[in-house]
Amino acid sequence: MNCKNQTSFAMKNPNSSRTLLGLLFILAGALFLLNLIDFNLPFNLPGFLFTWPMILVVLGLFFFFSRENRTTGLILFTIGTVFLLKFELNVSMSVILQYAVPSILVVAGIALLFPRTYRKKKRIFDPGVKETGNNVEAVHILSGGSRIIKSENFQGGEVVCILAGAEIYFKETILSQGVNILNVTCIFGGCEIFVPDEWTIHTDITTILAGIEDKRHKAYPPVQADPDKVLIIKGTLLFSGLEIKRI
Repeated sequence: MNCKNQTSFAMKNPNSSRTLLGLLFILAGALFLLNLIDFNLPFNLPGFLFTWPMILVVLGLFFFFSRENRTTGLILFTIGTVFLLKFELNVSMSVILQYAVPSILVVAGIALLFPRTYRKKKRIFDPGVKETGNNVEAVHILSGGSRIIKSENFQGGEVVCILAGAEIYFKETILSQGVNILNVTCIFGGCEIFVPDEWTIHTDITTILAGIEDKRHKAYPPVQADPDKVLIIKGTLLFSGLEIKRI
């Protein structure tokens, strides 16, 4: 097996990717600890390497070159770079924007010249994990997934996404009487919730550089919600997104 094939295998093998990420965490943690105890290393390391924006930059590069999470990697790298330049290297936001615009144009131009390389692959529907209980408990860390909820008395639950994404399908679900609450927490991730047209959705979510979009309102024919079928979505979004779609 040549070097090119070995590299391709490592990028596609989730165990190899997990091992590499684990080694990166161990190395970063060891350097942080040595820096805290003022250990004299045989070489000098810049101070900005021991900051949280640098962690985002490194994670972004890792996810980008793992091929399967390029969008996540690009987002993490961009956020980490902006905070690193602004707060650690004292670069003004005007200078960052001045260079950001031409950089975006260059990236867009490369994407147009090489569409096969940079175009997002068409996603194949994943039947996901089927759950028949009255509550959903979905935790995704560094790995996305989908859940299909089948319940005649759904009461709520919790969805957590950390550096990952989740899809929740309420295709064969009947809401229980009273208040039904679904807690959603996303940190550098995203969540898509697919609900029947007749459900009334209320959101009470804290967003930090994040967004919520109810795409059912863009559907045709218009969504006719039932005021007696209510699902309240609560939680926190940090550098993430939440989309509500019709099933």
